[in-house]
Amino acid sequence: MPARQKNLVGAGFLIVFTYLAYCVVTHAVWLQQFDSATATLLAGIVTPANSIVFKAIAFLGSPATVIGITCILCLWLWIRHSVILSLWIGGLQLFGSAIAEIIKKIVARPRPLHQLIPDTGFSFPSGHTFCTAIFVFTILMLVLPSIKKRNCQIVAIIAGIIWIMFVAISRVYFRDHFASDVIGSALLASGYWLLITPYETQIKNLIGKCLPERIQSL
Repeated sequence: MPARQKNLVGAGFLIVFTYLAYCVVTHAVWLQQFDSATATLLAGIVTPANSIVFKAIAFLGSPATVIGITCILCLWLWIRHSVILSLWIGGLQLFGSAIAEIIKKIVARPRPLHQLIPDTGFSFPSGHTFCTAIFVFTILMLVLPSIKKRNCQIVAIIAGIIWIMFVAISRVYFRDHFASDVIGSALLASGYWLLITPYETQIKNLIGKCLPERIQSL
């Protein structure tokens, strides 16, 4: 996708996200009805077995876990003499997570009541969904160029989308988030990614200029 098209699509995602955030702040009736209906739907599949599965998914998709795995990936790239790529990937995740956290505090939406797994903090947007989406996008960015078959690329993309969806569903399943929280996170992550990645070369060049030569040559 050309850089300009990425920017337009990314801006579109952020516009929809902003509208959704506005509806959250103003307690829009349609949004409350949507969140209530989704919560009721998922309440019907609550079983001990499902809870075990979704608990594992929620753990793997937690910001702490995802950022930890991202740090391991960055360390591996650093050891493999890809210092600038390592910092670029780490910066994408950390900067994006900071943006999501700031928005969460600004919107200050309380979490749903009767959580199955108690969680603290505000609800909109979902940190689990945001961090997972950025991580999946990062992995696809790294592996897709090495996959030659178009069908295999599509399978990898679908698998990534399914994983993001599972993490998002797990948050609503445990009543730690409303459905609009996870949808908002997906919109924010996609918009952020599409707006910033077209400038990858320029940002990497800036990182290179800021790094001592001895570090770049590692």
